Amino acid sequence: MNGQKISWTRSDLKWRAKEAFRKNYWAAVLVSFILAIVVASGGKGAAQSGAGNAVHSEYNYSVSTFDTDGVSSYVGHMFSGARSPWMLIFAIVGAGAVVTVALIGIILHFLVGNVLEVGARSFYIDNLFSVPGPGKLLSAFRSGNYGNVVKVMFCRDLFTFLWSLLFVIPGIVKSYEYKMVPYLLAEYPGMDRNEAFARSREMMYGQKWNTFVLDLSFIPWNILSSITFGLVGLFYVFPYQDATYAELYDTLAAGMPGNGQQVYENGTY
Repeated sequence: MNGQKISWTRSDLKWRAKEAFRKNYWAAVLVSFILAIVVASGGKGAAQSGAGNAVHSEYNYSVSTFDTDGVSSYVGHMFSGARSPWMLIFAIVGAGAVVTVALIGIILHFLVGNVLEVGARSFYIDNLFSVPGPGKLLSAFRSGNYGNVVKVMFCRDLFTFLWSLLFVIPGIVKSYEYKMVPYLLAEYPGMDRNEAFARSREMMYGQKWNTFVLDLSFIPWNILSSITFGLVGLFYVFPYQDATYAELYDTLAAGMPGNGQQVYENGTY
């Protein structure tokens, strides 16, 4: 972006987001509900949601996605109580079951969850200017570029996790740098990894702090959602947030070279 910085205000984004999701309310609620489940089960918090979660943040997903502390402590507890051959066998079988379930969950996150996230972002991008149905959630599966979407989203999770190993702050910064990757894949599912990361980096240049503050502005809403056992989140906060982030993507894309009219074909715009 060569030093340029696109200006936007939280109030403007949120106002447009409310108008967008209200015109297609029930479809938006359904898509955001499924996205919240996907995000919570995968640990990726663009929508760290669920019935009891108070904060809907974007920057702590990678550690949870790859966190094995719970599995390790559970396995250790089982083996510490093994005082007979039968108990030892039970502990080994139980530990194997726990590890298997954890591995299946991780695999599903990469093969299904991340792809559904891209579909949900596609729904909200389309919802800015039209009235798509909830079937848009499956758009990444139908795009003919399923393998590419899986690969690029896997790299997003992996790279953020690796940066998080350098302490928390680099992981947070990189998660914001990669924030536009699923939106870019939603519009251009054939976009390769290098291009997706480069475009997201360009779009988020000079925008990380403002986007972080945008995330913080939703904390009171998420506290209210927690107090109401997720009801306010399900029927208002989650679609409100998801629509706001789609507005942010559209705003940043419009400020890119070509005034947002770039078309991605055969690796070029």
